[in-house]
Amino acid sequence: MYKNVFYFGNINAIGGIETFFWHLARKYKDWDITILYRTGDLQQIHRLEKFVRVVQYTGQKIVCEKAFFNYNADIIDNVEAEEYNLILHADYKAQNIRPLPLYPKINHYYACSNLVRDTFEEISGVKVETLYNPFIPEKPQKVLKLISAQRLTAEKGRDRIDVLASALSNAGVPFSWQIFTNSKLPFSHPSITLCKPKLNILNEVAEADYLVQLSDTEGYSYSIVEALSVGTPVIITDIPVAKEIGVVHGKNGFIVPFDMSNLPIEEIAKGLPPFEYTPREDRYGEILAKGESSYQKELKEMVTVECINTYLDIEFNRMMNVGERWQVNKVRAGKLLAVNGVKIVDDIS
Repeated sequence: MYKNVFYFGNINAIGGIETFFWHLARKYKDWDITILYRTGDLQQIHRLEKFVRVVQYTGQKIVCEKAFFNYNADIIDNVEAEEYNLILHADYKAQNIRPLPLYPKINHYYACSNLVRDTFEEISGVKVETLYNPFIPEKPQKVLKLISAQRLTAEKGRDRIDVLASALSNAGVPFSWQIFTNSKLPFSHPSITLCKPKLNILNEVAEADYLVQLSDTEGYSYSIVEALSVGTPVIITDIPVAKEIGVVHGKNGFIVPFDMSNLPIEEIAKGLPPFEYTPREDRYGEILAKGESSYQKELKEMVTVECINTYLDIEFNRMMNVGERWQVNKVRAGKLLAVNGVKIVDDIS
């Protein structure tokens, strides 16, 4: 015979009852507690099993000293208990939950808050006692923020991403890894999130703990340079160009072997102190043809155009009607003339 049985029909991947079970199981692990369910998320079940007994209900007779039903007691007729309890976890009045969970066998109704107690008593007329949910305060671990911007191909180190993610998880290091990419093939690791690529992610890079680039080779790698320039260290493979662009292992990043062996996970989790970084000086000013930019001048010179053929304008995001006039710079006017949508009415520059 079981001592205390807590029943909930479906244990979901996330949810309030699931969190209630998690805190209950850890706080009262030394008590004889059995969690009973019909269907359940395997991850939730596995973590509960470390502390309390978890049993799937398939129609068997349940015998216990105390039965605690959560939300409803649909299996109550198949439970033989010395005491029957129903725990209320919702504002049944506000959510207009009907029918109300009222069962003749129930000895005690418990509400997780005074709000739930008062509203349930109001709509049911049943006496309810407040019984706050158990809670164990936890000291949070720092979540390591990783970021990458790359194609997810073999030469760019897709397989190495899996290896690093697994190594961090196995070491108990919580992390979140944003990968900006146009790839649609997802990773199975829950801490990796694929994001739509953006032209500039420097703000995101600056907020990250590391930029990760695990390629076979790189000719220069703007991602690495950009990260170092805003004080974000890098985790990269031992690409030949790394030292040339200023990556120093243990100072502004970690250089890992291509076979991903002996990863310095402990050091990565600990982090690196602030560093100074100066990118290599370019010499394009020495080799470009001299002369003022005519393009910059054209960007400032405005003309008035008139629509001569109805067309969809991407700037206004609407159809332009014949006869409409507006001002644009000469660069934009040139593009509109090319599609034969407008004519220049006058030059006001």
